[in-house]
Amino acid sequence: MKFDGYLFVSDMDETLLDSNHNISEENRAAIEYFIENGGRFTIATGRSVSAAGEHIEKFKTNAPAILYNGAKIYNFETGETLFEKFIDDSRKSALRIMHEKYPFLGFEVYSGEVAYVYSKCRYTARLKERNYPAVYEMRDEIWDRPWIKALMIGEKEVLDKYEPVYRQYDGGYAVRSGDRFFDIVADGISKGKTLKKLAETLGIAPEKVIAAGDNMNDIDMLETAALGFAVENAEPSAKSAANAIAPSCDNSAIAWIVRYIEKSQRAERARF
Repeated sequence: MKFDGYLFVSDMDETLLDSNHNISEENRAAIEYFIENGGRFTIATGRSVSAAGEHIEKFKTNAPAILYNGAKIYNFETGETLFEKFIDDSRKSALRIMHEKYPFLGFEVYSGEVAYVYSKCRYTARLKERNYPAVYEMRDEIWDRPWIKALMIGEKEVLDKYEPVYRQYDGGYAVRSGDRFFDIVADGISKGKTLKKLAETLGIAPEKVIAAGDNMNDIDMLETAALGFAVENAEPSAKSAANAIAPSCDNSAIAWIVRYIEKSQRAERARF
């Protein structure tokens, strides 16, 4: 079959999903076509299980998902966590310092698939609006629990200013996943590193790994893949890391990529 041995991993927001967080019928059909012809398809996202789960039932996947920017590999079909890595406890103090000095910044902590809102801002209300598991307080015992992710949240210009300040207190891995979100996850974790782990687990050859994304948290995933596609609406840094530019998320980029792969295969066969 034409896509045998291929693994296609796509970011969700602003890549697979359009700017209104919907998936186009063309993308949905292309994913089914890719899977029916032997390919493996899944997502790589900064979202939690519940936040990714509200969308993943709207399209087919046949490989475990990469969540929390690489901190978790989760099988939605079986409900099994295949891999998980938590933030080192020594890094938690940075949130206390930033919260005390800059209380206008939003902070969320993710532990046990629940979001704990440490500091509110206009964007933390989205958890309640979307009915995600959330507690709007940071109880003392949460500091002693394992954290899979923390978020610093604010307007773009605010995060542009305070991201460097945060990094003065925490030298561990953290990355912007959008204009308003700064994701803090475990050291040694990223979408790209976990993509490599997933491909090895599934027995996928490196030259048959495909990825698509749009933001800074996608860069190393695009570089890890044999073929990395940035969508037209992507951050310039993500475009620079990609092998090719696909149409925007509002123009069924995933369907375009599936057609691109198919055409490339035909061209390759025609050479021999």
